[in-house]
Amino acid sequence: MRHSVSIRDELGEEVEAVVEEEGLSIREFYARAAESYMKRLRRRRAIDELDRRAGLVEAHGDLNQVLGDIRKDDPERP
Repeated sequence: MRHSVSIRDELGEEVEAVVEEEGLSIREFYARAAESYMKRLRRRRAIDELDRRAGLVEAHGDLNQVLGDIRKDDPERP
């Protein structure tokens, strides 16, 4: 699938420098970036769904600890 996007010049220059340093193609860089973002988004949505479901039942002990640890591991989660 093909997409065309426009980004700020400063960001584009930074991407070009990283691509050269890492020996990647521009296409590979953006594909990896999109995959990484989608993985984080799916994870965040799964955590939100777990939070929603956990609110429907009384959760005790380890479940609350595990959910808290998962939340801490997500740098984009408030």
